[in-house]
Amino acid sequence: MSPRTVAIFVDAGFFNRIFTKVVDPDMQMSPDDLAKRMWHYWIKHVDRRNGENLYRIYYYDCPPLTLKAQHPITNKQIDFSKSDITIYKNRLHEALLHQPYVACRMGQLSTLDKDWGFIRKDKIHSFNKLIRGEVNIADIDPNNVSIRPRQKGVDMKLGVDITSVVLKKLANKIILISGDSDFVPAAKLARIEGAHFILDAMGRKVKGELAEHIDGLKSFIHHVNKSQISASD
Repeated sequence: MSPRTVAIFVDAGFFNRIFTKVVDPDMQMSPDDLAKRMWHYWIKHVDRRNGENLYRIYYYDCPPLTLKAQHPITNKQIDFSKSDITIYKNRLHEALLHQPYVACRMGQLSTLDKDWGFIRKDKIHSFNKLIRGEVNIADIDPNNVSIRPRQKGVDMKLGVDITSVVLKKLANKIILISGDSDFVPAAKLARIEGAHFILDAMGRKVKGELAEHIDGLKSFIHHVNKSQISASD
């Protein structure tokens, strides 16, 4: 049997939320360091000891917010294009592009519905506790509150790219890091074309059809060391 060629597809919205809670819960890491940690996590899916080769890592995200809006707590006008979050995310995208084999595929943000939410959730910053009256509004950190726009075009790009890579025989092992059942058609096609389809759900339970149309589950999130992620493991 010829060596497998691996293509990795990363749903950034899903991956970043879980990964950063483990490796950078206090949001102190630089974009360059976080990009390296992310890359080392992804590359663990390539079994180089058994001859597997990496074709490419596709990272699907959206550019950060650049609009202006009034903060619901402080009532201050916020220019998101100059916010720390926007600056950090732009630098992270740039840092990822400097990692080997990484391609960033960008969708768009829909800001028609300006829904606000918590950037990071914890015992205080919990929407469910807030609506139940279990949280003192004065304890909420305004810096942890931001507009939560909807992504547009990301899932479609991801599904089309998986299809293209498989049909063109560019890779015969697909790693999908996501928990979204919208990718069932891409998983079905990959398996029909003879590719192995492995899902990394980052320790989350896989429900519905997606669990039926994969060749296996594999995740390294529970083995991630906060101080170091070795690419050689």
